Amino acid sequence: MTPAEDIGQAEICEELDRVILHLFDALEMLQTKREAFNSLVEQGWFSLSKSRYAMGNKSVSTLQYGNQMTPLIRIDTSKREDGQTEFQVITEDAFKRKDESTAVVEEIGPSEQVLRRRKGPGKAEDVAQSQNTASQPAEVLGHQDPLNWFGILVPQSLRQAQKTFREGIHLAAEIASIQSEIEATRSYYQSLLEKKRKLVAEKKQCSP
Repeated sequence: MTPAEDIGQAEICEELDRVILHLFDALEMLQTKREAFNSLVEQGWFSLSKSRYAMGNKSVSTLQYGNQMTPLIRIDTSKREDGQTEFQVITEDAFKRKDESTAVVEEIGPSEQVLRRRKGPGKAEDVAQSQNTASQPAEVLGHQDPLNWFGILVPQSLRQAQKTFREGIHLAAEIASIQSEIEATRSYYQSLLEKKRKLVAEKKQCSP
């Protein structure tokens, strides 16, 4: 959104009007998204409160978190030519396919040395099993539904809380993209306004 140097004053005024209307639309959309986001956060915490009431405070807390955790959702950022940064939510299936396409290098030497030091078939099998578990990447061990941390038969309120917070993450990415768009639009508007001021000053100097 860089204004051209040879653009006239009339064209700049029209562009300023178009940009300011676009800015107002973006601000209105941002306000709507923020209200929806606040509603999702309130609903999510209310569902968590219902789950703790049904299962107990200690049954729904950080004590049930898994030992190895990996994110099920990631945020991808990309910057456009106009300076706007876009935020995109990538789910587990998308980046899991990407990870599978990457070659994984396995180290066999250290595990073989540990097996040779152990005596007895039982100990060797235990060591081999532990080494296989340790050699597995964190993504394989941690990619599971977090609801399983709190039990197999969890209440519906806890599932609703998870769904609500997931929707909130997608909405938060949209809000961040809109905020970046607003900042880029404001910078473009200021550059157009400065160009218009220069043209007006030049006309005043040229006029008798």
